[in-house]
Amino acid sequence: MQKLTSRSLPRSRRLTRRAARGTLLIAVGTTAIAVLTACGGGSGGTDDGGKAGGGDVASLPSSGTAGGSAKATTDPDSGRPQIRLDMTQDDIDRLQDAWVACMKEKGGSNALQENKIKDGKTPAGRACRSKLPLDPPELDPAKNPHYSDDVRVMIQCMNSKGIKSEPDPNGGPYWALVHGSDMGAPNYAKTERDCQLKAFGGHS
Repeated sequence: MQKLTSRSLPRSRRLTRRAARGTLLIAVGTTAIAVLTACGGGSGGTDDGGKAGGGDVASLPSSGTAGGSAKATTDPDSGRPQIRLDMTQDDIDRLQDAWVACMKEKGGSNALQENKIKDGKTPAGRACRSKLPLDPPELDPAKNPHYSDDVRVMIQCMNSKGIKSEPDPNGGPYWALVHGSDMGAPNYAKTERDCQLKAFGGHS
């Protein structure tokens, strides 16, 4: 698995060919949290098989039929901050920093690592879940009906900019880097961000 050394934008899921042997590079919204782990922390609770916090939105209260009382729909992600595709890294860092600060306040210096090991099921993880940013829903194949088409555009865009990419070699819905070392290219972060906005940001 590629070692991430700095926090980065949430990304569509990207694999390397090594992933064909079962090593998955999680790069969408968990990237932001996984990177915190690489920098000395852990990830918050994830709820969709590798992508930290999907793009769920808060449900509005529904009117009760008995006595005219309102009954709120339970949503565990209600009130959580939502990352947008067009956010800058500074904007995303501010959201993440608020969650990290809460985790350390509630659980001490080892809270992030403990939270990662226990998959978010810690007192600090539960207390701070409302501050854990949600990834853009466009990057979740379960929430984006255009996801497959967007991935094709993403691959075309990356290839046009000299970063060799291909469909998921495992046959999944994601995309892959032909050469994982391309992540170290000076222009890689900007290239991926620009292509992601082009591919996934055109359906609003």
